Amino acid sequence: LLTETFGWHASSIRTLTDEDPNPNRQPTRANILSNLEWLSASSGGGARPGDVLFLHYSGHGAQQPDPNGLEEDGMNETILPADFEATGMLADDDITEVLVRPLPEFAKLTVVMDCCHSGTGLDLPYQHTATGWKMETNPWYHASDVQLFSGCEDSGTSADVSSRYGRAEGAMSTAFCEVLRRHRNPPYTEFIESLLRKMREKGFKQKPQLSSSQQFDFRRTFDLTDPIKNSNPYIGRVVNQRFKPNPRPMGSGDPLAELLSDLGLKPEMAGMIKAGITAVAGMLMGKKKKDIDDI
Repeated sequence: LLTETFGWHASSIRTLTDEDPNPNRQPTRANILSNLEWLSASSGGGARPGDVLFLHYSGHGAQQPDPNGLEEDGMNETILPADFEATGMLADDDITEVLVRPLPEFAKLTVVMDCCHSGTGLDLPYQHTATGWKMETNPWYHASDVQLFSGCEDSGTSADVSSRYGRAEGAMSTAFCEVLRRHRNPPYTEFIESLLRKMREKGFKQKPQLSSSQQFDFRRTFDLTDPIKNSNPYIGRVVNQRFKPNPRPMGSGDPLAELLSDLGLKPEMAGMIKAGITAVAGMLMGKKKKDIDDI
């Protein structure tokens, strides 16, 4: 998609997959974090206004209790690195710290997360709903333009898990690519409707979600390289309420419980997976420099 449809250079793109024989290109916790730092340039002088970034993750997602009580369900969303049994899950707080907070105004980051519990996988302050933008209870305001397209809500599992992770985790990615290959700059209303329609055509029940660091008119045209000016009142966290952990309940007959049982896990661990599963993950990231004069 990036090279053929949007003309990005292959040299500006990195991929991590568990099938790669090179250990430096496998999605371990250390490799994921170091490559996220490369993407945001947080360890090399920082991203600049005009930089355009893209991240795609397809793999297992879960939840764990939020120790700060800032998430509305009391749970942090997580992704599972290939070595998570030894190194632990990677929480949305960790990803946001490395990837999102270092970005300046007029830097643009587009993220596609194709995994369970990914609705607010970057803790962005705004979620788009049928009635407009909804602000998080404890928003963290950013100066940059960051948009997250996720495969399902925080409480949801990809394709209701009824088709197993392998099929479900590709649903959002496939729809995202198919829609943009047909029309690379659709209006957001058309874009989201097309994503939903594509997923319905393929038999998936999950609803794509969009969260953002900036509010904008949904009649705006989607553009991978055109950043939205910061309109937030200030930068940083606003704490309005604390929440207790509320993991997704699991019961007899629940498809996710059955899947976990197949993998040798107890159903009650669904929201807090700690061991017993081999993570299947893939991550693609790319960046493109753009002169600030072009903005």
